[in-house]
Amino acid sequence: MAPPGGKDLSYKIFGLDRMQGEVVADVFAKQISSIIGGLKKADKSANGGSRFEYVIAGLKTGSAEIEFREKVVSEKPVRASPASKFLSVGATISSGVAFAPESEVDEIMLNLYSSLSKGAEESFKYATAGNGGEPIIRVDRFLNKQVSRLIASAKAAADAAPAKFFSGSAIGTFFGEIQAVDLKGDVPDARLILSPGGKPIECVLYGMDLSEVRLALGSRVSVTGTAIYEGQTGLPSRIEIRKIQTFEGCSIERLAGSLKPMNIING
Repeated sequence: MAPPGGKDLSYKIFGLDRMQGEVVADVFAKQISSIIGGLKKADKSANGGSRFEYVIAGLKTGSAEIEFREKVVSEKPVRASPASKFLSVGATISSGVAFAPESEVDEIMLNLYSSLSKGAEESFKYATAGNGGEPIIRVDRFLNKQVSRLIASAKAAADAAPAKFFSGSAIGTFFGEIQAVDLKGDVPDARLILSPGGKPIECVLYGMDLSEVRLALGSRVSVTGTAIYEGQTGLPSRIEIRKIQTFEGCSIERLAGSLKPMNIING
């Protein structure tokens, strides 16, 4: 838990392009209310009663961004931090790792992320959650799909057939062409057209030099990062790109089949 003046959780919402990036007040209020309600519910479940209040550690003018600090308000023992649990569950969900709720707190967090991500690309573009370090959790339509899949898997766990394809995360390098990029926000998104095959893969950019990304548009590239597999096909559903290399004066076909071995994180 952060000391006074520090923060345990930050949450930032990015508005739709048709709203010129501005966030509707009702959307902001509803999301923040859902987060506080979920954290308080998790507090009672994990700690056997209310142990925390959530105070505002930062509210930035001109943006829909708020920072919270967990303030202990009880002398009774604290077993877990709901804010930390919120971030750890979010990181697990977004990584594509097989996740089965093992406690009421897990279910609370899963349902909270389902609620927060439900309106992505309809009432807001996307949101980010973090505490100033890594990982930054992107709350978007992809995360909503991940949560829906996990909820369905949990309900059907007893009869589930073995997965035909790998499900989880792996470090890998992929070749193709970046044809579409939206560089707005803290975690921009892109689309990689794989070569060979021409299949489009949704991507997000973490810690990238955006001038480097702009130069790579329309060029033959290799991208390296964390590939997230949902187990429905042999291709990743999303790549979290950390590095882009542009190739000049060579044919992309010469690179086909030369992917680096995957370093599987977990499955």
